[in-house]
Amino acid sequence: MKTDSPCSDAFAASGTTGEGGGRHERLIDYLQGRDEAARELDRYRVIEVSAVSAAELWAGATTETREHVVESFLATCLTVPVDDAVAREAGWLRRTRRVRLPDAIVWATARVRGHLLVTRDKGFPADAPEVRHPYRLEP
Repeated sequence: MKTDSPCSDAFAASGTTGEGGGRHERLIDYLQGRDEAARELDRYRVIEVSAVSAAELWAGATTETREHVVESFLATCLTVPVDDAVAREAGWLRRTRRVRLPDAIVWATARVRGHLLVTRDKGFPADAPEVRHPYRLEP
């Protein structure tokens, strides 16, 4: 059942398909058919994806079939461009939270839009109110 909670970068993916650590592993989990990711995605009425997340998904689309999957998925999301507000917030996050710039842009996108960032990436702090770590994959 979907809630009214909006979600920004709910399922961002890193372009890799293995272990955690990517900013956008949720999207990859979902695109690979992982039940945990599908259940998490179903919780949200709106899925917004930062331009960084979309670019990384496209970078991982190494076959025509994968390109079609990425295109179909992104057609259901709102891709949010990096504007001045996101750039400023990303700079602040990079400087104060010591995260990599692409992570800072993804996180800033969620913060500026007042949305939840759902990720499996341990690089995002669990104590941040706008960050959700809903599940882990066991090795």
